[in-house]
Amino acid sequence: MTLGLKDLFYAICTEKDGVESYGLPKKLAEAMSADLSVKTATADLYADDAISESVKEFINGTLKLGVKDLTPEVLADVLGQMVDQNKVVWAGDGDEPPFLAIGFRAAKTGGRFRYIWLLKCKFELPGEKYETKGESIKFNTPDITATFYKRKKDGKWKADFVGTETDTAASTWFTEVPEPAEQMQEV
Repeated sequence: MTLGLKDLFYAICTEKDGVESYGLPKKLAEAMSADLSVKTATADLYADDAISESVKEFINGTLKLGVKDLTPEVLADVLGQMVDQNKVVWAGDGDEPPFLAIGFRAAKTGGRFRYIWLLKCKFELPGEKYETKGESIKFNTPDITATFYKRKKDGKWKADFVGTETDTAASTWFTEVPEPAEQMQEV
């Protein structure tokens, strides 16, 4: 159970020789919602009239973010668009969105948080909605959708941690994209 959502960050993911690395995390926007869905492939093997083997494997996932606002500069960065010397953002048919890591945290009870990094995402062009002001106030806030994938180097697609802000993992959660600790343990 979570009680909120905040601290939405992204980091540019680059790949060299099949190994992903990340730039410094930057603030994406003020978060309103994050909806994750995962797609898996399943294969069942039957033998002697019964299921003998069953395998489920991660394929990819979708992340839909509701945010307060997306600045043109952030959109340009996450969608691979050009910004000129006058700070005008130019979208064109040659734009290539980079892979990104997306991180955020959600409050839990007892002063704890659930910290998440999706390690390899690519955003789609968001829709935009504008409408005239009528007799009542209505906010129009953007949604942006990304597909997330597993990394080439190790097959990992998500880092997930529950703890307090003083825990070791939390202390650098938004200053660098985490990597697996030297000593991994089975849960």
